[in-house]
Amino acid sequence: MLSKRNITFCGIVVFLFIFLATLVSTNAADTTEQIINQIDDILKANPLKPGEKAQTIKIAEDNTATVLVLRLLEGVEVKSHFHKTHDEIVVFIKGSGQTTIGDKTMDMKPGTIHFNPMGKVHATKNIGNEPLVVISIFTPAMRELDRQFVQ
Repeated sequence: MLSKRNITFCGIVVFLFIFLATLVSTNAADTTEQIINQIDDILKANPLKPGEKAQTIKIAEDNTATVLVLRLLEGVEVKSHFHKTHDEIVVFIKGSGQTTIGDKTMDMKPGTIHFNPMGKVHATKNIGNEPLVVISIFTPAMRELDRQFVQ
């Protein structure tokens, strides 16, 4: 029998696959209309500022989910952290990276999907020689930053 959490996860995965087929606009805040865009257009419309090595672009949000595109330049790492009140799905789109979960480090490449339940510690690092681009989906919607760093 499926638990409520498993049903929620399945729903998120279905949403994710539909989302990947129809990426949304870069200017979305509270998204109530269907919108379509391409990842390259999102990145082009939101260039890195001089000196910036990492970037978060909010592309859609409603009461149930927040959808972000993250871009990390070569060697940039998001240190070990967890999300206190959000589940996260990360889809690797471009570049190559490593994700550390506990004491296990795994290589990530385009097409890799990482489901990260709330409270689970993880870290990600760009190990390639091009920007690492991922789509990160948080549920429920992340109205305030929920990244708790660990030592």
